[in-house]
Amino acid sequence: MYVPRQREAPKSRGRVIDAVRALLQEGVFHETTVEQVAARAGVSRATVYQQFGSRVGLVDAICDGLDLTAVKEAATIDMLLERTVAFWASEETLLAQLYGAAALDPAAREFVERQTRDRYAHLEKLAGRDALPTLALLTSFETYLELRRRAGLSQRHTIATLQDLATRLL
Repeated sequence: MYVPRQREAPKSRGRVIDAVRALLQEGVFHETTVEQVAARAGVSRATVYQQFGSRVGLVDAICDGLDLTAVKEAATIDMLLERTVAFWASEETLLAQLYGAAALDPAAREFVERQTRDRYAHLEKLAGRDALPTLALLTSFETYLELRRRAGLSQRHTIATLQDLATRLL
């Protein structure tokens, strides 16, 4: 009797996703070929293409694993800012690489553009079109990095600063 090989797919898929995540965190994903991803994951190139289709599919798989539920369920602007900062902080290293690679890598660029469109749609739904430009700025990854890395604010102070700005500007 034939036994389907589908049981292996979740294991190999997880290894590929782990390899891509590691390559992103190391800052070398944009230089890496699908063959190198496959080798690092211990799978064949065909397995990568069958399960992900392309480099864009690899980035999509990483993005699908990012949990934005808490951000999307925020009922107030203060809650939205708090949850957005918590999300950025939880994935800072990975996201910094994706955002940085967007200038060079079409897969990363597509992720950033899609993430921005999704964020804008959520912001407009929460606060309306008039508040969109202000909230777009306050919830951007670039603003988060500016406050955390360049200004040296703690996560708690970053949230407080953004909430104060939202109160003043909206």
